Amino acid sequence: MTPLRFSPEESVSEILRNAEALEIPWERLLQDEIRAEQTLRRHVIDADAEMPLATALSLLPFSFLNSWRVRDRIQSLSSEARGASFRRAIRELRMVFRRLIGQPERDQTAFAGHLWLGYQRVLLLQRVCRAARKSRGTDAERLAFICSRTRCSFDDAAWAVCRADSPRPGHRMDAAIRKVRDEGFQIPRGSTEARSFAKLRRIVRGSSRPAPRPPLRGESQGRVSVPRRVALPVDAI
Repeated sequence: MTPLRFSPEESVSEILRNAEALEIPWERLLQDEIRAEQTLRRHVIDADAEMPLATALSLLPFSFLNSWRVRDRIQSLSSEARGASFRRAIRELRMVFRRLIGQPERDQTAFAGHLWLGYQRVLLLQRVCRAARKSRGTDAERLAFICSRTRCSFDDAAWAVCRADSPRPGHRMDAAIRKVRDEGFQIPRGSTEARSFAKLRRIVRGSSRPAPRPPLRGESQGRVSVPRRVALPVDAI
């Protein structure tokens, strides 16, 4: 069977028609890709720069294969390992393999880090919601106030403003936990969102994850650092 090739002039609709003819679940694949990319862009300063594979695996512990960035990186490492037996490439591929098979100690550490990031997101979104309720003025002035007060990104500020202006905004903790779940964090379930948050807090405080600290002089640059948030452009709202 001759492989399909798409010219630069070919329309998106034609590409989608071919995907559907081949029974490729393109809608699900695109949705997974979008969620993965949103997660990376939410926590990484420059997603277009070459991201350490360990950072991507930390941010996407259960869905890293949904990201085209990670898949391209794995493919590149595979070429380096097979073509020249580069030790660094082999070491990073082994790290990916350990994630895939879920080795107990490493998997537990990864999941603890996943819950820690989710916990921090809930706390941040609650602060953003409080700031949104206090904001006044035009939309741009309110967004600027929220971002300066909480150091959040523009997308979080816009979400909080829409929620604050809603006729039935609901409780900010419930809204924050629902948003964090939609972002892919596996928040434990409870009879109420408040109890879910209490469970999450108890797990995070009981885990052995150390508090984040700056790397010491001479430490390996490959160590996974706690990701920092990035402000998105205004036109991305």
